[in-house]
Amino acid sequence: MKAASLRTINKLSSSAARTDFLAGTVPLHQAYILLHGRDSPRSFPSRVTSPLLVALRQYALRWSALVNVAWVPPLLTFAHGRAGLQIPSVTMDNLDEVCSRLHDYMERPPTGAVDLDDLYLYVCTHGARDCRCGEWGSKVADALRNEIHWRKGIEPTGKYSRVVVGEVGHVGGHQYAANMLVFPYGEWLGGLRPDNVPGVLDVIMEQSSPVDLARTSLLPTHWRGRMGLARDQQLQRFLLHRDNSTV
Repeated sequence: MKAASLRTINKLSSSAARTDFLAGTVPLHQAYILLHGRDSPRSFPSRVTSPLLVALRQYALRWSALVNVAWVPPLLTFAHGRAGLQIPSVTMDNLDEVCSRLHDYMERPPTGAVDLDDLYLYVCTHGARDCRCGEWGSKVADALRNEIHWRKGIEPTGKYSRVVVGEVGHVGGHQYAANMLVFPYGEWLGGLRPDNVPGVLDVIMEQSSPVDLARTSLLPTHWRGRMGLARDQQLQRFLLHRDNSTV
């Protein structure tokens, strides 16, 4: 990682919600499926369920995939080492067809790098599940939208035009709020606060395309883990970065 990025990380750590590291707190998963919801997670009940969500989660077990509800259409799937997959409409009537497409997608061999078209930033704002997600998640999501809007105003057709900010239901780890998922990288960040947002965006947008999935952890101060890595691998990746970093 560039020296400039390391300086940014040091600034981020001064306002982080936690001072101890978060690495190793993400469950092992090979894919993340985001089902579009009509309402913001800020208005979700504590437990979100529906026949479609239950059925999709049952299918997802065979791919070691997590399923969640997000406030950005359409159905989006991100898998380790693969570009994202979009499916415009998902219903109980076409679920078998959708799962067939998901199966074909998951059968593709990982490439080790992901071409970056759009960048998706999903913040957990599920306040009914935990008040910390409602408070800090909502503030971070709003700060992200405001910061990106401001940067787009400076550079209307630049790199920020491909950044999508979404809100997502419970991801696990209320104590790490605000939590953010970064796709297609598959990174999980935690302990975020609104004043972290400019620095977080700076570091994320410095990443090259295609994204090298063998790289060290993104934003170690806030890094919880990565899709495709077991908890012990996440911890090893973090410690390797920490031991090799210089300021």
